[in-house]
Amino acid sequence: MKSINNQSPSNTDSHWNERYTNNPDEGLSWSESEDSLSLRWISELLPKTSSIADIGAGRSMLLPTLLSSGYKYLTHVEWSRSASLEMQKKLGGGSSGINWFIGDLLNWQPDHPIDLWHDRAVFHFRTDSGSVNNYLRSVHRGVRRCGYILLATFHLDGPERCSGLPIKRYDSESLLATLKSYDASNWVEVNAATWDHKTPSGGEQKFQYLLAQRL
Repeated sequence: MKSINNQSPSNTDSHWNERYTNNPDEGLSWSESEDSLSLRWISELLPKTSSIADIGAGRSMLLPTLLSSGYKYLTHVEWSRSASLEMQKKLGGGSSGINWFIGDLLNWQPDHPIDLWHDRAVFHFRTDSGSVNNYLRSVHRGVRRCGYILLATFHLDGPERCSGLPIKRYDSESLLATLKSYDASNWVEVNAATWDHKTPSGGEQKFQYLLAQRL
């Protein structure tokens, strides 16, 4: 295991630890066996030598799948210690191929520039301008010039809450505009799509995906 960073528990930690500890994947509305759209875009775009960070990785199999397909520089960033330790146990020796950060994203300091920042259903919890700017500051600090961000949030036609918490919904235009709003950042859209996620309980959540490049 390359590295594990731990921080003191917070109310946010408690929320997500409770969700992961008390629910199998079938009890988590955002859970899916494979993030097929992200995997397709990443494999079409990035060479195996790329540095990829999964923000709010939880128990997602995205990074293990990328690792098994030959990607070498992968970082799991997650608030929930419970989810992270469970994933390490599940992967066994395979966990050594992934960098692990357990704690607040805003305190994460990548030890090398990120080629692709992946975030499925974390950014949309930033519902006020201050928390949005704090998140984008971390993106700006972590993603290299000409690097990419792949964001997935609830779409304008999607749910208004996630895991019992309020969220902010987007379409591709508003997502791109929000990225550009931080420090006059120059981002260009590479790809965008809506995605109807089938929840384990049989419901449906409409997501907005955006892949953008930092110029």
